[in-house]
Amino acid sequence: MKFFFKYFCIVIIILISTGLVYQTSSQYIDNSAFIKTGKMIEVGGYSLYTEESGTGRVNVIFDSGMGDDLSVWKKVSDEVSKFARVITYDRAGLGWSDESPKERTSEEIVHELHSMLDKKKFTGPIILVGHSFGGVNMQQYALKYPDDIAGLVLIDSAHESQIDEMPEPSFIQKYLFKFGMWAAPVGLPRLYLSNSNPEEKAKKSTTKHQYTSLDEAQSFHQSLNQLQALKPNFGNLPLVVIARNKPSSEQPASDTRNYVWAELQENIATRSSNSTIIFTRERQHSIHKSQPDIVVTAIRSLVDNLY
Repeated sequence: MKFFFKYFCIVIIILISTGLVYQTSSQYIDNSAFIKTGKMIEVGGYSLYTEESGTGRVNVIFDSGMGDDLSVWKKVSDEVSKFARVITYDRAGLGWSDESPKERTSEEIVHELHSMLDKKKFTGPIILVGHSFGGVNMQQYALKYPDDIAGLVLIDSAHESQIDEMPEPSFIQKYLFKFGMWAAPVGLPRLYLSNSNPEEKAKKSTTKHQYTSLDEAQSFHQSLNQLQALKPNFGNLPLVVIARNKPSSEQPASDTRNYVWAELQENIATRSSNSTIIFTRERQHSIHKSQPDIVVTAIRSLVDNLY
């Protein structure tokens, strides 16, 4: 038994050491392999990576879901940049952005985004676009800094009541991906992240990105509470809610997860007297990747209404 335990420990040490070398060398290669076309903008001792494209009087600003970087918007942003000015960015600690010493709550993220946009000193109306957790951030932004906000597009946005109302995730759903993220220093995420976008994989595979995603998840409940405290009401601000699957009226109540999610999305749509809700009738959460035309059309409708 002692013999077995000794060699088991040796194997584990070798695997960990190999993983550490693999992750460190891969991060170094990735950092120099991709051309960074954007800019780093300082927001208080650390900088956010942002990319800008297109021209026009209207500014469209995107914020990604939890664990994502700006590259997930490419299918949408390439099209939107044909009729508006597009700004995408990596939240602090994600993608090419620097880490932040501050809490990864929505409130702090919104403050950082505002600081970054303030330094750009651009003029013209702003349309905010947020996916999932990014939808919470963009709602907070519109409530805290309403000047110049001309529209809001929320893509399968998180809802402040979802933790209480949605069914509890399974043990595997709750901890399996977290285990992969915890193991980022030994390169585990590189083994299961998609290869369809090499730059996206490179950015998401860093230990910094994975650990920041864990920090955002740890602060998620607090972020939802922050939005709830603001009592979200957008008046008559043009609002488009894009949600997966079907309306609650078409969902069997027995399908609790999808039924409740549809109700939460419908509730978000009531936050403006000038809102539209679109159900994709497909199950994918990342609608901007699976059905980008729906998102582009929604943004285009808001831009056209401003002229």
